Amino acid sequence: MNLLLPAVEALGAGAAAFGALAWVCASPTNQFWGTVHARANVASPGVYALSFDDGPTRESTTAILDTLAELGVRATFFVIGVNARRCPDLLVRMDAEGHLVANHSLDHTHWSMFRGNRYWDRQLREADRIIQGAIGKRPALFRPPMGVKTCFVMGAARRNGHAVIAWSRRGIDGVTTTAPRILERLVPRTQGGDVVALHDGIEPHSRRSPAATIAALKPLILQLRKRGLRPAPLHELLNLPAYAPHSAAATS
Repeated sequence: MNLLLPAVEALGAGAAAFGALAWVCASPTNQFWGTVHARANVASPGVYALSFDDGPTRESTTAILDTLAELGVRATFFVIGVNARRCPDLLVRMDAEGHLVANHSLDHTHWSMFRGNRYWDRQLREADRIIQGAIGKRPALFRPPMGVKTCFVMGAARRNGHAVIAWSRRGIDGVTTTAPRILERLVPRTQGGDVVALHDGIEPHSRRSPAATIAALKPLILQLRKRGLRPAPLHELLNLPAYAPHSAAATS
């Protein structure tokens, strides 16, 4: 039995180290690899930011944009490059209606956390190129797929001039859910300074339906409004540039 103890202890230590590394990579607020913006650093009473991932997807993103227009709300859309290539007109609409268009990688591959510098440089640059081709501005904000950060992800963001954005509240609507569940998660918990993460689109490796998010959005905004909370553009809440300085009509 004593002969087995070193092996057991080594396995335990290895499991603990793996768990710590996984937390460092996946925790939205962890700063181990570099600066990550998950909520406002200063008190922002009554103000939060709405953000959407994985679009644009024709039907669902259009429905989300219609609701935001109806309520006079501006949001941030972290778009996937291959989706944006299919629907550049939706990026044009986002920009024209005062929303921010930000980078969510080229193709949102689920195994991308195991890839290195060259891969991540291409993911960011190609997505930027597609977005800039549609709206004439290069994003300065980037949200890693699934929020997973590694030294390679963060290094690519730094080299390409992107602030890395996470969230402080999320609807967990990237998987099958319902509108009531989204509201139960967000309405009582959202506070001033929060960055709320939802999903307007369907990433290329998923068949999830965005119907719950579409149904939840209007009551979410209205119920938060009753609590005295109003959505503000993400770059204003976090005091960050939205687009690269040399971009045409850059927003700061």
